[in-house]
Formats: sequence, C-alpha cells, structure tokens
Amino acid sequence: MPRTKSLPLLRPAAALGAACALTAVLAGCASSAPVTPSSAASSPAAATQTATAQASAPAALSSSAASAAPASAAPASAATPAATASVAATPTAAPAAAGCASAPAGKVPGLPAGGSITVCPDAAPVGAVVHLTIAGCAPSMPAAGLNFLGPNSWLGTNGGGGANVKYSPQTGFKATATFTIPATYTGGNENGPYPTLTTKPGSGYEFTTDPAGACTVHFTVQPS
Repeated sequence: MPRTKSLPLLRPAAALGAACALTAVLAGCASSAPVTPSSAASSPAAATQTATAQASAPAALSSSAASAAPASAAPASAATPAATASVAATPTAAPAAAGCASAPAGKVPGLPAGGSITVCPDAAPVGAVVHLTIAGCAPSMPAAGLNFLGPNSWLGTNGGGGANVKYSPQTGFKATATFTIPATYTGGNENGPYPTLTTKPGSGYEFTTDPAGACTVHFTVQPS
C-alpha cells in the first residue's frame, strides 16, 4: 500500500521540476533579450558619429582649400607690385639741353692756338641769363674786352659798342661770364651821339671780343 500511494506523489514532483526548468530557461532568455536592443541602440550612435566625422571632413577640406588658395594667389599678387615697381623704375628720357653756339678764334695775328667763344643758350628773350666762355681771344689773355652787339652797333670807330659784358679772370687763357640780355643797347652813329636802341626779337645779335674779329659768336633774341 505505501508503495502504491507514493507514485502519485512522484509525478507532481516531476512536473514541478520540469516547470522549474522551463521557468529557468525562460528567465535566461528574458535576461539575455536586452543585449540585442542595447547593441542596436549603440549602432545609431556609431552611425551618428560616423556621419558627424564625414560632415566635418568636407569642412576641414574646405578650410584647407581656403587656406591654400590665398597661399597660391600670394605670389601672383606679390609679383604685381614688383612689376609695377620695375616699370615705375624705368628711367625716362631727360629733356634736351638748351643749344649752345661756339665759334673758333678768328685769324688775328698773335692769338694763341685753340681760342674760341661759346654762349649757352644761343637764343633767349630779353631778361634771360646766358653763360659765356672765352679762351685765347687776345694775345696772352682771354680777351681785351667782351661786348653784346645789336644789329645797329659794332666795335670800332663810332660803333657804340652795344653793351659791355664783364668776365673773369682778366688774365690767363680762359675766362667765363654770366650776362643778362638787356632791354636796350648803345647803337653806333658816325655823325653824332650814340643812340640808345631797344633790343628786339631777331637773329642780328652777337657776342664779340676786342680786338674786333678775334672771337665772335652769333645770338638770337627770342620774343618774351
């Protein structure tokens, strides 16, 4: 009898053990189930980080390109001022100097070799300053005298002598003079007093030394 009654008791125990085993399996499955969602949740984060990295990459590339662009453009812009400076540094032609007139000493006995007279410029209006150089226009000296003559004056008898020009030094072979073209000069007159004549534009003027004919150079008075 005891053995017969014990059988029903074993079945519920077996059933209870199987139920417990099933419950344990289900619990294990339930505990492992959140692993998948967490890994899935981490995937979007990684994707977001990747997208962020990709988005920042073009920005960095653009920044690099932007910084590189001025560097490449700098030599061209720097070269422009250099070229401009090169053009600006090209010297321009100087204006031509005013013309000078020069004449050798004449055939006067006793004149030293190499004598001459020069006036610069060789044309100017009344009031202008001219520069003269005389050399060997008299025996053993620059000249015995230097005069500015107009069309109606001359050196010698009753010539009036025009206007006297002072030069220095008074001795030696060479001398220089600075002279302002006068508004009037003394004209010649063989039969009376010497008239004061007005200096007018024209080419009939000259600088000459004494003795007459030793050194003479022509000069033109220009309109004022």
